[in-house]
Amino acid sequence: MSHRLENKTYISTGQLLILMFHFLTGNAITINMDSYMQRDTWIIQLVAMILGMVLFRMYCYTAETFPGKPLTTYASELVGHACGTVMGVLYILFFLFLTGGNLRDETELIRISVLEQTPNLVVAFLMVLCVMYVLWLGFEVLARTGQIMLIAVVTVIFVGNVLLILSDSIHLHELTPVMEHGFKSVLHSAIREHLAFPYAEMICFMMFVPHLEKTSQMARTGYAGIIVGGFVLAEAAILNVAVMGTDIAQRSIFPLLSTFGNVQFSEYLQRLDVIVLMTMIVGDFFKIALFFYAAVLGISDIFNLPYRKTLLFVGIIVLLWSQVQTPSMIEHLSLGRLSFIYIHPLFVYIFPLLLFLAALLHRSRVRTRGRSGNFQKTGPS
Repeated sequence: MSHRLENKTYISTGQLLILMFHFLTGNAITINMDSYMQRDTWIIQLVAMILGMVLFRMYCYTAETFPGKPLTTYASELVGHACGTVMGVLYILFFLFLTGGNLRDETELIRISVLEQTPNLVVAFLMVLCVMYVLWLGFEVLARTGQIMLIAVVTVIFVGNVLLILSDSIHLHELTPVMEHGFKSVLHSAIREHLAFPYAEMICFMMFVPHLEKTSQMARTGYAGIIVGGFVLAEAAILNVAVMGTDIAQRSIFPLLSTFGNVQFSEYLQRLDVIVLMTMIVGDFFKIALFFYAAVLGISDIFNLPYRKTLLFVGIIVLLWSQVQTPSMIEHLSLGRLSFIYIHPLFVYIFPLLLFLAALLHRSRVRTRGRSGNFQKTGPS
């Protein structure tokens, strides 16, 4: 493993926080997930945010048992080499699946919005090429790029909100009645879809532990990222309904894009949706890159390969998967919803819970051995 760690780069907790923000907002801020509960989506996001913090703490507790080691490594140490290797390979496939799915989201967003005549394959190829180039330069380069792009994203969010207010486009009465289906429906939607997407998908950050300057700050940084990202997602959900109303918001595939398309502040400032689209593309780029890098690191760790040699291989797989998984955007969204029910739970709930329990047992054994060793050293007087 030493040949992979010689040129390892480190990122600060601030850079990690920014990457988490881009990851959480990513395509979660663009895709319409609650076509039947639009008014309550902002509440669902806040509930999922709280549950996501609890889940992320469980992830971090397991990772802290083996400081500085990625998920694929400490899985083998907790459940044995054979089972851990199988689990690691399954996680690699899961990350590849998510990378391809997010890439498809990105290409469909661009095709529907600005490049209607451009084939999806061309858009996807250019995106994969950009991701591979940045990751070839190193993880630190991706983190620094995130810092630069954060300025543009925050600026667009602030200006967009101000213009929506000034243009008198926000109608808060559209948000009532609150929780018309009851809190049980809100909790069900939060657990079934919004916890898995995007909060539970932060399991991929357990692959980046070796790159952190202060691994002990992972949990606190995650809490901050989840809170900031959660409030941004909740605010976006409020704007979608308050600006467009529930009927239009339910039918829109990319509701936030339609929301900012309504901004017409005098005759000189219109089509703000084009600028918002650029920030959406930025968020999707980072989410694709992080899943991509998690898969690459997993392959590098399990098969003992330098990660740069696996970039092209992973890039080809992701590109092909993004194009062949479903023939249309509607079927792609249906596949995503099915994944939250049948695929995601295994990797974001079941496996992490098993590893968490194994980590508890491991720590208990270490403490027991420590006490026995101290007793033998001192001995009875």
